[in-house]
Amino acid sequence: MNKSRLLSNNAIRLWPALFAALAIYFLAWLIIAPVALAQGLPVLYGVTDRVAPNDEAMGTKLGGFTAYPKLALLTGYDGNLLATETNELSSARFQVDPSLALESDWSRHALQLGGFLSSRIYSEHSSQDNLNWGVGGAGTLDVLENADLGAMVGYQQLTDPRGGINGPINSPDPVQYDLIQASTAGSYRVNKVDLSMVANLQVYEYDEASQKYRNREVYSLTGQIGYSFSPGYEAFVRGTNTKTDFNNLSAPLPPPAVPGTRVTQDSEGYRVAAGISSEITNLISGEAFVGYLDQDYQSTQFEDVSGVSFGVDLTWKASELTTVRLTGSREVMDSTNPIAGGIFYSIGTIGIDHELTRGLDLKGDFSYYNADYVGSKRDDDGFRFSLGADYRLSQRVQLNLTYTYDDRDSNFSGQSYTRNLVMMGVTLQH
Repeated sequence: MNKSRLLSNNAIRLWPALFAALAIYFLAWLIIAPVALAQGLPVLYGVTDRVAPNDEAMGTKLGGFTAYPKLALLTGYDGNLLATETNELSSARFQVDPSLALESDWSRHALQLGGFLSSRIYSEHSSQDNLNWGVGGAGTLDVLENADLGAMVGYQQLTDPRGGINGPINSPDPVQYDLIQASTAGSYRVNKVDLSMVANLQVYEYDEASQKYRNREVYSLTGQIGYSFSPGYEAFVRGTNTKTDFNNLSAPLPPPAVPGTRVTQDSEGYRVAAGISSEITNLISGEAFVGYLDQDYQSTQFEDVSGVSFGVDLTWKASELTTVRLTGSREVMDSTNPIAGGIFYSIGTIGIDHELTRGLDLKGDFSYYNADYVGSKRDDDGFRFSLGADYRLSQRVQLNLTYTYDDRDSNFSGQSYTRNLVMMGVTLQH
């Protein structure tokens, strides 16, 4: 790659970090009415988050718990269900998604339990049918007035999404895997200082023999110190240590390596970051940070990944009827590419929710991403655009309509694609 192209690519990849820095600057200097602030590192996103009831759900009392059943029935059309550059397959799609959430009603402490099923059935190409499911629980203990502990566990059987940046290699059928999650977090507040820590474990186990080289355990330990420098604002510094252990050797190396040569993809790394979090009543809430990350691979075959990292998760209540969401991140993801150990993945999303009339909500999202397969020449850019409408017939019945357009541009042959997906249906909840 020539020097001018390298400078151009680096300039393009700096935009997310600059974007995050601007978001932090905006939060830091905005003058808004003060409110109380309570911060802490969350446990992993899991099953109970996926099935959590919305504000419209009424629930059914079951002793010290409230049960929130839900059923989504959807149908639609997928114009490129394998997300391929050529020989596109299209089909009508049917989806049945039941779920159940249980939440405690205790005066102290909290416990949530949940489970879900999600089936996708195609009128053509039935070999692509798949079923996902999961069960899990999460809870918090109010140890002291200014301290609490949280934990979650979960088990899910999921299907690799077609068109993902880390999709399966040489697998015409859906690739399923088991995901086991465990996470525990604690926080303690002393005057204006918040101390928090979270430990995470995620275990990935693939069913197909051709994909078992992806089996791995991912460990992380994060500590954070926050300081409430002004009512409603908290500055923080955060540090994370990560470790990934692959149970199997990686895929065979391509030529000119000796045929059959294999290497381990095990890695260790760290992340450091500084940022600002805020909880502003009826205006802006969330956090933004910038930092640095480094992921070192045990084998010299894989190039280490390092550089600027960032994270943005802000919600702006623009009016009583309109909410604007801004999210983004830059992180390292494990790669299925036999040359690249890790993918330096950057993504930014802006979304708008608007209540057009009573009961009718409109929503739109636009995402842009870049995937740099470090050590390989592959580099992907893509975007996703979606529009949706939800119409509430009652607290129990809601009609849904969504349109999604995906576009990926890759410099690797056969990895670019476009995809149109339309889904409509009804959601029943109690």
